Amino acid sequence: MTNPVLVLGGGVTGMHVATALGELGHSALLLEKTSQLGGRASSLSRTFPFFDHDGFNDGKEFTDEVEAAMWAHADVEVRLGTTLVAVTGDFPEFRATFSDGTTQVVSAIIIATGFEPFDPSDLEEYGYHRYANVVTAPELEWILNPRSPSGGAPRRPSDGKLVERLAIVFCVGSRNRRIGAPFCSRICCSYSTKQALTVHERNPDAEVTCFYMDVRTYDRGFEEMYSLAQERGIRYVRGRVSGCKELPGGDIVVRAENTLLQKIFSSSFDMVSLSTGMRPCADLVHLARILDLRLAPDGFFASKEWFLYPHDSTRAGVFIAGCASGVKPIRNCIIDGSATAARVAGLLRRKPAGAARAS
Repeated sequence: MTNPVLVLGGGVTGMHVATALGELGHSALLLEKTSQLGGRASSLSRTFPFFDHDGFNDGKEFTDEVEAAMWAHADVEVRLGTTLVAVTGDFPEFRATFSDGTTQVVSAIIIATGFEPFDPSDLEEYGYHRYANVVTAPELEWILNPRSPSGGAPRRPSDGKLVERLAIVFCVGSRNRRIGAPFCSRICCSYSTKQALTVHERNPDAEVTCFYMDVRTYDRGFEEMYSLAQERGIRYVRGRVSGCKELPGGDIVVRAENTLLQKIFSSSFDMVSLSTGMRPCADLVHLARILDLRLAPDGFFASKEWFLYPHDSTRAGVFIAGCASGVKPIRNCIIDGSATAARVAGLLRRKPAGAARAS
């Protein structure tokens, strides 16, 4: 028997890693810095792209199922409100020290710390935090959640009015060299299309307009979801939004250039949602120092070798899964979790506990 594998992060990826490790015969010690499991996925209004089957009506329903699988199949100890503060030793016998003052010998470390949504407060042209009815995609996602105060109805924050005209602005905080984010966040076009469809379903009279640079819906079923949105009357305008301005009463005027028609677009909306991109988790740099790891140019953890060893970090025995290694959809995070667990199990079979001292 080896010492447990330390899993950092109690979101979907971290819980699935623990499940996969259990199925492979390894125990896990899972640390989650917050007071509950589930991560950001637990606040989703619904999963996509398959709404009628293979989907969940609420992110909490989905994360509860992932958690139940973990408890059913894994030999796992979960510590909430706990973080890693120090690591000594080498693979496969690390000594980890935690924020609760305890220490534990672990065989390997898997980082599944997820991501942070981009904060658009500094992009003054959008008026986020100045105008009550300019929200971010995560905030719209919670408004549409059946567990939210609105019961999932698309109501704007300022006065609870049912949204009849919604603008969704793509690529906020992504594909923008001016703010040091030239990369695509990969999921924004798809989750925004899901939100547009959800708003239309909750209020069939709603007019939804999406402002985009390019629509990138690359995964299985995502392009079909985009086509469905167009069939149901979701409007797509190719152009960068240059500014938002609040009118008396709370409506928001959106000004943009329609680059296909080469005309200026200007119209008012009940609410504007900013499709914010993904950023590395807030404590990633601190964690990289603790573990002596390198970061990639995009700010996420670097892999030992991108093609052959994508789940190996730059330190032997420390692995990266899910969005810790770069932005990806939930389904890919699940796949990542399984692959990382298999990689760890294979290496531990070749180098069991005690090998570090014997070598």
